[in-house]
Amino acid sequence: MKYCLDCDWSLNAADEPSQRDRSQAAIDHHVETGHTIDSSESIVRPTAPDVPGSVLVRDLVPSSD
Repeated sequence: MKYCLDCDWSLNAADEPSQRDRSQAAIDHHVETGHTIDSSESIVRPTAPDVPGSVLVRDLVPSSD
């Protein structure tokens, strides 16, 4: 699956069986929009875990202790 990190654009093997055509469509989307494209082996778009943002920030920012 190819998917955009900035909008809802995505393309998977069910939509387009050819890997080459999926890659070209992803490149075309990037060129047209400037959006970032990512790939996944899954057939559905990956999702972020459902946790509060404060937890993610706490885990990413080093403590001042």
